[in-house]
Amino acid sequence: MRGVRDCRTGAAYVFDDDGKFYEIQAAYGYFRGILPMVKDLFLPKGYPNSVTPDYIAYQSWDTIQALCSYLRGVLATRAWFQGIGVGSAKASASAATYNWILKDGCGMIGSLFFASVFGRKFDSNVKSWRLFADMINNVGLFLDMLAPLAGDYFIYVACIATVCKALCGVAAGATKAALTGHFALNNNSADVQAKETSQETFVTLIGLVLGSFLASYTTDSPFQAWGWFLVLTVIHMISNTKGVRCLRIPSLSQTRFRILFDRYIIDKPLLSVEEMSVVEPIFLPLLEGFYKEDIEIGSNFLDCFPHKSEWMRLRAIYKGERYIVKKKSQNMRDKRLTVILLAGASDIDISKSYFNALSLRSQFLPITKLRSPLEFYIKRCKKFTDSKFDDFLEKARGAGWRVDRCVLDAGASRFEDMKD
Repeated sequence: MRGVRDCRTGAAYVFDDDGKFYEIQAAYGYFRGILPMVKDLFLPKGYPNSVTPDYIAYQSWDTIQALCSYLRGVLATRAWFQGIGVGSAKASASAATYNWILKDGCGMIGSLFFASVFGRKFDSNVKSWRLFADMINNVGLFLDMLAPLAGDYFIYVACIATVCKALCGVAAGATKAALTGHFALNNNSADVQAKETSQETFVTLIGLVLGSFLASYTTDSPFQAWGWFLVLTVIHMISNTKGVRCLRIPSLSQTRFRILFDRYIIDKPLLSVEEMSVVEPIFLPLLEGFYKEDIEIGSNFLDCFPHKSEWMRLRAIYKGERYIVKKKSQNMRDKRLTVILLAGASDIDISKSYFNALSLRSQFLPITKLRSPLEFYIKRCKKFTDSKFDDFLEKARGAGWRVDRCVLDAGASRFEDMKD
């Protein structure tokens, strides 16, 4: 052994003939004291081993988009102040205060409604909802810029803009929490979140400086303000899309599960987590989030079983399972399936129920008129699931997927038989 090297700073210490250590080199030269300090300030302790490999790529793109958002926020805020009459002798403080209270109230109500309706969906499609947060924020900022041109409708446009930005706050906050848990490898979620805050603060400081120059540069020219706003918006959306594409999330959402299932049933190799990040649709799950899915997991009991007879028949078919898969209605034009989860259903059980539902969907969705009773297809798909599901899980694990943690947007309802 020649000596010891500091893995963090790059400094090397060797010993002389008397066994005394002394420093002989520092990889960072004059900056060896500064660079570790910067690293400690903005990166989680133990980086890069304490976070996932996609962390730095995502944070780099996130920094660019955050700076663009701040600069556009400067332009939008100035436009809003112009709309309420700042600088005009006719403007009153009371009217400006009323407008401010009204728009903030609309934003709060909108965020409460949005969180109550879509809250459980954020975990299942983190990438899509992260992108949604920035898209709806773009709409809000655009309406802020447009509000001064709305004349008597100024306050209505401003309120809609505030609602859009409030929705952004809910979606961004929820997805940030999910991504923090994804990035943290050493039970260091708090440290990852703290460093995220430090990065945002630094970007804000840069934005303060650049924003002041941008505001003064575009003061006398609305066309320049709109030009810069549109350019920054384009950069913002490109950065967001690139950042989301960098994410390598190993949990199985409905979209990722379907892609793997479709490849499995035609004997194609399952995509790895990295390969999935390239081909996984980002906008489609977002659109699906605003209407009922064709497979609903964790459905309400009475919506599925109005009569005892069907419940008893399906309980017999799915004996020993913690789920039941059935058609939503008897109408053949209605292709929706529903999954009833029983008490004690684990993530593996939910994954199995979704595998079963996908196989059932592939059996009768192309059919307009059943040639056999529906229960025939249910039994056949149950048998297929029993024979293939474990093999599917094994191949998914081999491709790097965490099959023990599913984010399939399952409802909270669970049921069990009542004893006499």
